[in-house]
Amino acid sequence: MNAIDSGHVEYSETIALSTHTNFSALSYCPEKSASISDNKNLEISDKAGTMGVQQTRSGKRVLFFDQIKALMIALVIAIHVLSTFVFSFMGVHFPLSESPHPVFGGIAIWLLLFCNTFFMYMLFLLSGYFVPASVHKKGVMRYIKDRMLRIGIPFMAGLLLINNASVLIARLSPTSPLAELSWNEIPFNRVGVLWFLIVLFVFDLLYCAWRALRGDHFSIDTSIPTPQLRSWLISAVVLAIIEAMMTTRTDLWAALTRSPLDGLGAQGMHVFTYAFLFLLGCKASNHRWLERLDSHLVIRWFRFSIVLALSLLAICLVLTFNGSMSDEFGRLYLLTAFLNPLIGWGVIAYLLLWFQRNEKSCGNWLAAAGVDSFGAYIVHPIVLVVLLKTISLFSLNPWLIALSAIPLGIIISFGLTHQLRRIPTIAKII
Repeated sequence: MNAIDSGHVEYSETIALSTHTNFSALSYCPEKSASISDNKNLEISDKAGTMGVQQTRSGKRVLFFDQIKALMIALVIAIHVLSTFVFSFMGVHFPLSESPHPVFGGIAIWLLLFCNTFFMYMLFLLSGYFVPASVHKKGVMRYIKDRMLRIGIPFMAGLLLINNASVLIARLSPTSPLAELSWNEIPFNRVGVLWFLIVLFVFDLLYCAWRALRGDHFSIDTSIPTPQLRSWLISAVVLAIIEAMMTTRTDLWAALTRSPLDGLGAQGMHVFTYAFLFLLGCKASNHRWLERLDSHLVIRWFRFSIVLALSLLAICLVLTFNGSMSDEFGRLYLLTAFLNPLIGWGVIAYLLLWFQRNEKSCGNWLAAAGVDSFGAYIVHPIVLVVLLKTISLFSLNPWLIALSAIPLGIIISFGLTHQLRRIPTIAKII
């Protein structure tokens, strides 16, 4: 395929950084996950009873939320590997302009667009789901202090150490867009993938402010039915229109992507959807909607999502083989922005339903990886930069690079985090 030129419209910069996303409910505390279980395992006083410290009767941690987290972060790592071929990631870039593998380019672009329709949304939804119970348990001030510790320290370590080291290592590659930059032009201290921590902390503060004004009245009331098709359809269409309109503000996003807030510049057009899902997660925790999904509705919407996703794949392949991807990518990205909620709602709901039904089949190992997912998200940039820089020495074709870098990047990122969490002080933070 013809590679998308580095000087191509601002959409290039936007999607390149938007793939730096994708981290979810990563920073919720272990006790929050353990607080969700079957309806009968909660202590409910009277009709809607105020919830105390929630525990399962078995005392075991609920697995499927952790399993979903692990899958989402593994997809993040995989997508960041693919982004090095289409755009770049932390300064690592594998040009495809001379590649005899056009199918690879088309599939890579499709995966970038498709995965971005659901994994960030899923992560904000899960993040919000655990906030009310934690605020109720700890109180507003203690909760904020805890979040400052669990978000602030990883943010500073990622910003000053991991991101800057990744940029310096990536710059050594001759195909890196940073290779020709002078020392003063090197993009140090950019938030990159850490944008999620900023947005999540802002959402946490807004929720805490609302709780402080309204008082802490968190309770469980499972008599409220889950939202039905009409509600989901209206929310998806409204947010699709907002995302499409926000995406057209290319001057704003391009300016932000060139600033230290580059990650926010890439994700700004999705902020209303992220806020909606975070608040939906908070609301769902009061009625346990995520555990009471309408399976018939979920399956129907998921089929609709797959049809849209396959149609998007067909468009990507046609544009790739016609050699017009560079010219049409802006329109393709705008179309995908509109389709994001329409596709994402079905995939999110189906993943929640499937993992609940297959929690035991997936096993404890995947749930254990979910516990390590926060740290894996923080460290994966430098892991991928070092790994891809090493693989680039062997002159492999893009298929082999991707098929080797993706599993290795996932294993190393999660494995490194697992070892770091053996240190009690670090385990309290990540």
